[in-house]
Amino acid sequence: MAFKFKLPDVGEGMVEGEIVRWLVEQDEKVEEDQPIVEIMTDKATVEISSPRKGKILKRIGEEGAIIDVGSTLLVIEESAPSSTKKISTPKQTERSEYENQTSTLRRAEKQEKQMKVLATPAVRKIAREMKIDLTQVRGTGADGRITKEDLERFKKAAIQSQLVGNRKPIGVRTLPYLGLRRKIGKQLQLCKQTAPHYTYVEEADVTNLVRLRAQLQEDSQDSTLQLSYLPFIIRATVEGLKKYPLLNSTLDEENEVIILKDCYNIGFATSTPEGLFVPVIKNADGKDIFQLSRKVSDLSLAVREGKIKPKNLRGGTFTITSLGALGGVLATPIINPPEVGILGIHKISKQPVVRHNEIVIREMMNLSISLDHRVVDGAIAAAFLSDVIRMLENPKSLR
Repeated sequence: MAFKFKLPDVGEGMVEGEIVRWLVEQDEKVEEDQPIVEIMTDKATVEISSPRKGKILKRIGEEGAIIDVGSTLLVIEESAPSSTKKISTPKQTERSEYENQTSTLRRAEKQEKQMKVLATPAVRKIAREMKIDLTQVRGTGADGRITKEDLERFKKAAIQSQLVGNRKPIGVRTLPYLGLRRKIGKQLQLCKQTAPHYTYVEEADVTNLVRLRAQLQEDSQDSTLQLSYLPFIIRATVEGLKKYPLLNSTLDEENEVIILKDCYNIGFATSTPEGLFVPVIKNADGKDIFQLSRKVSDLSLAVREGKIKPKNLRGGTFTITSLGALGGVLATPIINPPEVGILGIHKISKQPVVRHNEIVIREMMNLSISLDHRVVDGAIAAAFLSDVIRMLENPKSLR
């Protein structure tokens, strides 16, 4: 009996999903609850399992295709009950059993080879997403362990080899515009077309912040916690949002109202080989520096390992983006919709500045804030950033 399996709503009212990777082949036999496909929803990728035991008669949609919730994803021929035996000739049965045994042995041999390869779970996940056979990759890590860089080099070499084989121009290569990269692109394009952006930049003397962070790190009882500057910036940002609530809002164009949020859910942009994720710290105003630091660490790790939950990527009211030591001098960040503002943090470096008519060396950092001009005027942006900088320059109140 053929069963049509339709794409379910796997999270908070999704309307469509992208087929990232099929985990089963046509005519393959599957067990109930066996993973069959990876679907991307919003910015999270989820595995969907088979609701039936049987054989895959038809897969609907290629990898990269967008499919609506409720549309047929695949057709499964359900297995007959154990009490019912399928009648076949001895020759057919013998051949079928032989083919099944051969297929099983091949899969087992492949899995055994894959398991012998030295690679972390995160690297194995990336390899699956990049469709790379780990047994073909030479590891350059400790004891021959395969790293993310090894995968990238292997993929690059494979693409170049393919292009040369197709006699395409030297120096030209292509990468698929699919998955998270396409999802991010569409979202940012929509925001850029809809919201009139403007960016305001100011510098901050964070010498006292550098000293305080070092002191708190040294005094910390948790040896596993690496205290970054981001928790301090989150604290200062939240205080600024309380004073200037327009920056913690969304614009409801349909009803022509600005919705002021009474919660402070701060997203922080996190780069991964798969693309940009924005995990969200809910109710950041109720957390101290160490609690924020732990939350940043836990969410960042979940993103890097591909274990971030969809609920931790939603509900943000304001976003902070930073490249850490590679933060550059300034940037013009693109707003993360439906928010109205995003704060860019840039690198801290020693600079000669004038203090009391004398040239001294101070730890300086630039901050750039992009806002939706329909909601927030430039004067408010300047006042907000001035308050944030004042708190970062005198950071003891942020602890």
